[in-house]
Amino acid sequence: MVYDAEPHVMFVSDTVWHRYGADLLHADPTIEPVLLTSAEPLAEQTLDRITTSFFSGDVWPTRTREMMIAILKAKNLEWLHTFSAGVDSPVFHTMLERGVRITNSAGASSSSIAQTVVMYMLALSRNLPEWQRAQERHEWQQRSFQELSGTTIAVIGLGAIGQEVVRLSHALDMNVIACRRTPHGDEPCPTYSLTELHVVLHDADWIVIALPLNAETRHIINAEMIAKMKPGACFINVGRGELVDEQALVSALQTGHLGGAGLDVFEVEPLPTQSALWDMPNVIITPHNSATTPQSHHRAALIFIDNVARHAKGLTLRNEITL
Repeated sequence: MVYDAEPHVMFVSDTVWHRYGADLLHADPTIEPVLLTSAEPLAEQTLDRITTSFFSGDVWPTRTREMMIAILKAKNLEWLHTFSAGVDSPVFHTMLERGVRITNSAGASSSSIAQTVVMYMLALSRNLPEWQRAQERHEWQQRSFQELSGTTIAVIGLGAIGQEVVRLSHALDMNVIACRRTPHGDEPCPTYSLTELHVVLHDADWIVIALPLNAETRHIINAEMIAKMKPGACFINVGRGELVDEQALVSALQTGHLGGAGLDVFEVEPLPTQSALWDMPNVIITPHNSATTPQSHHRAALIFIDNVARHAKGLTLRNEITL
């Protein structure tokens, strides 16, 4: 295999290079690494040489600002790979407008996020928070609870995450229906288009939203759609916070129209301390954390390494994003 004579200057975290440097060099021996460390910011001359970067899971969220500032200043950047499936941040749009190629690791976190969905459902159906409060009081408090089997779950969005939620829900003997922008006809459960969202919401005991955020889906779950949900239904969001009109959701939880919620994402992050959601006994909050496992980060890195090999050979990149 013949590689370009010019070095492939790659900006990655020190953590990624320590673990995957040998694999990256095997994929493309011309790589010259530039590392994100806790040291001083990179010099302009160094930034100007960067052609490729990997925004990896170990960087988010504690070192995201430092990495993104460097990426935005790297005026000769040609390709950016991100560990996340979502690319709705304005940073990615700016990169695309500059002509930077963007790829992602879609699917890498589907297992961990889908398992978080199951955690929410098990915890809410059994009112786990109340058991925890009883434990803190040293009270032996027995009570009955609901099984998931036989209940109906509506999965809104059938990307890799939604499909894994469907698979696990079938394993739990739940009745599964789904909704996506355009049904393909080969889905593993009855599937409707987004224009029929109200139909899907009507009879569901559990609603899980795992859509990408765009102009079409922003606030797709609003007061009107929440009103169509079955009284007592539980709502789960592992997509993006802005998919939901959060105040409408809060109101539905306060009135009891919705029985509970499991939320990993919010309209404003971190979730403001004054948000009513914090103190609701029927709400489980996780801090945009459902994908943060060593396994999901590893799978994301493997997709990047595969793309590096493809890039070196002039092949089509996986998961490329377009405007």
